[in-house]
Amino acid sequence: MIDINHISKTFKRSNEKYTALVDVSLKIDKGDYISVSGLSGSGKSTLLNVIGGLIRPDAGEVIYKGESIYDQSGRFLNLYRKKDVGFMFQQFHLMPYLTVVENIGLSCYQKSHADAINDYLEKCSLVNIKDKYPSDLSVGEKQRAAFIRAIISNPELLLADEPTGNLDPQNSEILMTLIEEFHKKGGTVVLVSHDPTAIKYSNSNIKIGLGRIHIPAQTAAHLIPAFSLGIT
Repeated sequence: MIDINHISKTFKRSNEKYTALVDVSLKIDKGDYISVSGLSGSGKSTLLNVIGGLIRPDAGEVIYKGESIYDQSGRFLNLYRKKDVGFMFQQFHLMPYLTVVENIGLSCYQKSHADAINDYLEKCSLVNIKDKYPSDLSVGEKQRAAFIRAIISNPELLLADEPTGNLDPQNSEILMTLIEEFHKKGGTVVLVSHDPTAIKYSNSNIKIGLGRIHIPAQTAAHLIPAFSLGIT
């Protein structure tokens, strides 16, 4: 489904350079559920954003269904982000001037997507607050709304960046159960997390830290031999 080949990415901070990704290669098959864990600053979120078409790497390529996404037009990337990928961010990124329903509607590009909103609101226990604004929601409610927005258009790939980072254990379990339902229906998930509760749902875990990587046996099949990730 997705082949990540020899990706590297460096950022500039003032006059200093910060290397987040170094020669990263990874294979993601359809139906995978992969978690990525490691210390802050080890490149986890950068990797997720590169896969999602949000950050262009300095070197290497991301191949999706035979196409190198960063070699294509801006329109191709926009459609990839709109139709093929669902994003969940730790800070939710809900539009403050839109209601819950209106925020979710931003991801709908077919009538069938909009028609499914109420069903998802019921499943996520958000029906009673569907007309409220983000400022009126609890943290758990914001994250569940963000989850619906991410999957309402039936993307093939869900990218979740620390989805339980701001949640209490009860809300974390609720959210991870919803993500697991998406996976069981055939969705592919790549999740970045420090949370053992979140990681336990994945089929394989990649551990990253300061240029070193531990590859558990069940994960090895997903990795191309040249895989390395970290900061220098």
